Formats: sequence, structure tokens, C-alpha cells
Amino acid sequence: MKIKHVMTKDPTYCVSSDTAQRAARIMRDGDTGVVPVIENEQSRKVVGIVTDRDLCMNVVAEGGDPRTTQVHEAMTTTVVTCSPQDSVDKATELMRENQIRRIPIIDEHHRLMGIVAMADIVGRANVRTTETHETLKTVSAPTAEPSKPRAKSRHAA
Repeated sequence: MKIKHVMTKDPTYCVSSDTAQRAARIMRDGDTGVVPVIENEQSRKVVGIVTDRDLCMNVVAEGGDPRTTQVHEAMTTTVVTCSPQDSVDKATELMRENQIRRIPIIDEHHRLMGIVAMADIVGRANVRTTETHETLKTVSAPTAEPSKPRAKSRHAA
């Protein structure tokens, strides 16, 4: 099965100059823990990703003001992505390897097309229970945390 069959199309996004508060509101309103960050409305090129954890650790814990701190100060700039034509198995493997739960879906020009979450795969794809269990177990495993705020998270190209 291909990603295009299980992904959420046209996810809500923000730009790097948006405030951390705007990103948090997008997360709240969309009931999600992640927002893709695009270059601009015209290109829709993915330049980063910001998670609720990024906002907490890199803004709130550091005493930053979410109303004035820009997303680029908290976002991850190295992002794991897939194309709509990639297999669900590839996305699952990337989630497991990178300990992530969501992957932005981009076209050949790096434009945001969608997002796939582990929940999408479990709910919409025909994936073996043992495979989803292993992925969830690996993604949820604790990792060593740095003592300083992270500039980048576990997302990788």
C-alpha cells in the first residue's frame, strides 16, 4: 500500500517567521502534536517541522515568550520525509529508525502534500500487528536527553 492512500492531505502548516504561539494554536485546533514548517505560501517547500515538545523545551522551558519567539527558533530543520508514492512499509521503517511518529509527505519539488502519522498507518493500512507493535515500541523508547535545549530533534533527511 502506498502512503497516498493513508496520508492526511493538505495538513495545516506554518512559516518559520510565525510565532510559537501560532504554532501551538494550530496544534491545539488541529488536535496534533506537530506542524510542518514551509518556506512560504507560494512554494510550500518544507523547511522544518515543529513539535509540541520543541515548543515546550526550546521556548517555554527557556523562558521565551511564545507571543514573540518565532518558529525558526524552536523548529527542527532536518526533516524525515516520504513521497506519496512510497510504501507504507518505508514510512514505518523510517518511523522506527528515527523514533518519530509523523512524517511530512512531499512531492519532487519538496512541496508539502500531506502528513502521515503512525495512527494513520494503524487505522488505514493493512499492516501486520507485530510490525506496528515493534514500531510503536521503538518510537516510544527513551533516548538520552541533552542538558541544553536541542537545536534539532531526531528528524533526519
